[in-house]
Amino acid sequence: MTHSSAHLHVDLIAGLPGEDVASFARGFDRLVGLGPHEIQFGILKRLRGTPIIRHTETYKLVFDPYPPYTILATDRIDFAEMQRLVRFSRYWDLVANSGRFGHTLPMILGDSPFARFMRFADWLYGETDATHRIALHRLAGLVSQWLCLDGYDEATVTAVVARDYAGQGRRTPEEKAAVREQYLAAPQRQARHMET
Repeated sequence: MTHSSAHLHVDLIAGLPGEDVASFARGFDRLVGLGPHEIQFGILKRLRGTPIIRHTETYKLVFDPYPPYTILATDRIDFAEMQRLVRFSRYWDLVANSGRFGHTLPMILGDSPFARFMRFADWLYGETDATHRIALHRLAGLVSQWLCLDGYDEATVTAVVARDYAGQGRRTPEEKAAVREQYLAAPQRQARHMET
């Protein structure tokens, strides 16, 4: 994939009939290893006119009765585990697909991308009890906090996250430097609570 200028966007769907979390994790790790530009991580939905309905009984598929008819559980993934995957998907969008943490993401993923990001997602949900309305500055602080808890030294984490944070939007080099300095100057315990 490094020999092409094509932007590679791939989709991965959780909750497919016959799949469990372990098989999904293996597929996710293989896909991350291929290095696509973006992995769109979605949760199975029962769209009108699709043949997925024929598998409902065999795989004990339980869908939300209201549109968009998202999968809630299967014979291999119970409701609680499916909710963890839903949160993983949302946080993946915020951290990986947003492009905001390009230098930081490899630190989060390490050599076991699915397992490490799932631990991060579980921790993030425990800290915020939210999957929406997490301001960028707060998210940057939380990512920093997680990486320090995960064993990275604070100076390395601060430098990498600040580099990503300063690169946001269409800022001039002077604006990027000012934003980076603002991030570095805010005590991390306060940065978690600051809104952008």
